[in-house]
Amino acid sequence: MKTVVLQSAPLERPAWVNGCMAGVARWAENNRFEYVRYGDEFFDVLPGWYRQKLEGRGPILADLARLIHARSALQEGYEAVIWCDADTLIIDPAWQPKTPSHSIFGHERWLQRGKLGQLEIREQPHNAYLMFTATSPVLDFLILTVESIIHRADPKHIAPQMVGPKLLKALNTFADFDLEHAAGAMSPELLDALLSDNSEITSYFKATQISPPKLMNLCASLVGSDDLDIEKIRAAVNVTLC
Repeated sequence: MKTVVLQSAPLERPAWVNGCMAGVARWAENNRFEYVRYGDEFFDVLPGWYRQKLEGRGPILADLARLIHARSALQEGYEAVIWCDADTLIIDPAWQPKTPSHSIFGHERWLQRGKLGQLEIREQPHNAYLMFTATSPVLDFLILTVESIIHRADPKHIAPQMVGPKLLKALNTFADFDLEHAAGAMSPELLDALLSDNSEITSYFKATQISPPKLMNLCASLVGSDDLDIEKIRAAVNVTLC
């Protein structure tokens, strides 16, 4: 199946993000997928009103831009398109993703502390990893829905994930999307536990896994670090969660 992997990142980015993107490019090559990386021109496909309303809010701009680029790739003749956020760490370079019937999203299992300090895991779809085939009925619907929500929303009350994971979570209640359980997300709580070898926390997380992680979004906006050792993180995930 003719497949392309898409990514985008600003020109100024931490070195570890470069490492993540290089890993995704190698993974794409291993699978004989084509690979395309965008810079700031990534946002040129957005409607003018959308960019103006969300000026300076890169993540929300990207929520729609990735969908439009995915649609364009399929219109250009690709049979499938994969999106990976720039801060996606490949855990298993040999992993071959399953091709969905038409659409699939990453599966976020967010490890955090509850109000009483207890460990808990919040689950929902995420769009740091997604894959569409040319037959997807979901892609056009998502583009229409995102544009409609932002068009009607008060600019002062647009939450960071309103048309990303929060939208997918709401839709998933009714649509029951296919989820790629091997494409997860790394919360700060889980990252700290991995790097400090906290077996109590990592064992709790592993016990509820549906699938060992093959790639994980490191959630750069929450990590707050310009100096992550992605090789150490990858090794820790392989030892404790795989």
